[in-house]
Amino acid sequence: MIWNARTATEFWHSVAEPASIKIMRAVGPIEASVSPVRDQLSDDDTMPAGNGQALGIGTAVGVGVLERLKSDTQLAILTVFGAVGSLAIGSFAVYRLIQGELLVALVEVLLVAVMLGGLAYAWKTGRSALAGNLVATLLAGGGLFLVLGMGTSWLWLFSLMIAIFLMASSRISIALSLLLIVVVGSVPEIFADRIEWVTFLAVAVQVAVFSFVFAWRTSRQHHQLDIMANRDPLTGVGNRRSLRREIAARVEAARVGGESAALALIDLDYFKEVNDRHGHDAGDKVLVDFAGIVVDTMRACDSFYRYGGEEFVLVMPCTPPEGIAPALEKLQHVIGARLRGPDGPVTVSIGAAGLNVDHDPGQWLPRADRALYAAKSAGRNHVCIDQD
Repeated sequence: MIWNARTATEFWHSVAEPASIKIMRAVGPIEASVSPVRDQLSDDDTMPAGNGQALGIGTAVGVGVLERLKSDTQLAILTVFGAVGSLAIGSFAVYRLIQGELLVALVEVLLVAVMLGGLAYAWKTGRSALAGNLVATLLAGGGLFLVLGMGTSWLWLFSLMIAIFLMASSRISIALSLLLIVVVGSVPEIFADRIEWVTFLAVAVQVAVFSFVFAWRTSRQHHQLDIMANRDPLTGVGNRRSLRREIAARVEAARVGGESAALALIDLDYFKEVNDRHGHDAGDKVLVDFAGIVVDTMRACDSFYRYGGEEFVLVMPCTPPEGIAPALEKLQHVIGARLRGPDGPVTVSIGAAGLNVDHDPGQWLPRADRALYAAKSAGRNHVCIDQD
């Protein structure tokens, strides 16, 4: 198994997402088979800022249409724009058809097909960002064709630029907006007079600038809220809310594609004594250092979460049963060599369980918990793997 180095960054030191923390997002609706897993976790998602116990998690994310829209802002924007835009452009296509403007009607029907196709792709694959970029690019091309080739009013380009900044990434949005302004602005014949031409250029630049600022600020604020909702504020790793999404995603991957995975519960040995002897500040530092070591050691595809107090969960996708023990033993060795508390080295006990299509998904976490109990009963500083 290959392990890549990563660097952990404390949450409160930056509002930007630390590159080292990898929180996996379930990208499809989860079937009823994962409900036993969700039932193991409580309904409150609050985690205190210190090393006290986590209180639980919130409502399932990624289950059902409404929850998909709540958890994926990009998908929500694409859905709203696709519905409203298709209705508006489709109505004009019908009108053009009645008026006998068959070519214009055909182009507008194609634009509707592009929007609905991109929307369907986003819903099916969860790749909302890619779908937004593709839809924005194709709409920009269609808009240019309608304005320059078919004589459609250039006023539509303003709403198109706003939509592009909401759907596409910043770089794509800026490039497409500049393309629209430069190409249309270079054809003064489509304007009634020079004043109208200058007016188009001035208003188009303002619309592009204001749309960029709005989209950038909205994206940044959403990103900050996402960090607050899905990260443990002390260590910066995922919280129980994001853990539930990842467990659901792994269960779905096992059910649909037969993909194996492993889940490890990691508990810091005798951590309560650190708090009792040296205070919670010292305990918090040990937790932060521990999280950094794990994130620095685990693979890029793995994800790490604080489950409660000194208990953490490591989820390892694409991990066959024979690969679980070597990976966790290496991790335990690294932790033992690097993690230090006020009284010296700090060790961990690890209990793990694999998951494949034959396992009951509702027992995945309890199996790992039983293995952790066995590791502690064996004298701590052990790795135990559930063999069921």
